[in-house]
This record gives sequence, structure tokens and C-alpha cells, in this order.
Amino acid sequence: MRPLLLRDELPPDDTVVVVRGGEMKSEYVRSSAQDAFFAVGVFAVSVALSLDLPVEQLCATDRRIARYGKVRLSTVGRLRELGFALLPTLDRPHYDVVLPDLEEATLDRLELAFDLAIPRPGSLGRS
Repeated sequence: MRPLLLRDELPPDDTVVVVRGGEMKSEYVRSSAQDAFFAVGVFAVSVALSLDLPVEQLCATDRRIARYGKVRLSTVGRLRELGFALLPTLDRPHYDVVLPDLEEATLDRLELAFDLAIPRPGSLGRS
């Protein structure tokens, strides 16, 4: 297990848009969170925050998001309201949403925290 390295920056405002690439099917979220647990010791899923760029530009230029044809959007406030913490990991604008466990109720709550999938700006509708 490697240490979880965090960037030194202030917590984002509740209005900041959170982008998750793909359709966020629960089995994939569970698998990703398990991978994170084995790597750094916490259940977490990757997201990008629209901190420095408008959402459209972030979706078109961030290499982690650009590989997906669809995205799901939320806000920092909505995630916090539903009990999820966000950690500033890797390079800006990457964050991890921390999950307390992988119970169905937790995954359902995470699902509710995001809008339905939409085509990624500039994509041809791949999932």
C-alpha cells in the first residue's frame, strides 16, 4: 500500500461542479473503490472538479475525462450533503470521492449525488 498524497489547497466551494467520466454503473464504482482501497487504504472514486476551467473545457481537455463519451455531473455541495468527503489527490483538478464502505445503500447514495449521464462535450456519445 502506498501513502495517500494530498495537494495543499483550500477545500472547494459547494457550488463547484464535479465531473465523473462514464455512466457510473455500481459494479464499476465498487471495483474502482476496491482498487483504491488496496492501493491507498480508502474506498474512493476519481472525479474532476471544474476549479479553473468551465465544465465544457474541462471535459474536452482533461485526459482522464476525455476518454469517456459520457459524463455525470454533481456539485461539491451535493456530495457533502449526502455525506461524501472529497480529497485533492493527484494533479489538479483531480479529486477522490471517499466512500465509507461499499454497501448497496452507499453506492445508491453516490448514484443519487450525480445527475444522469450526458454526452461529454465534444464527444460522439461513447459510454
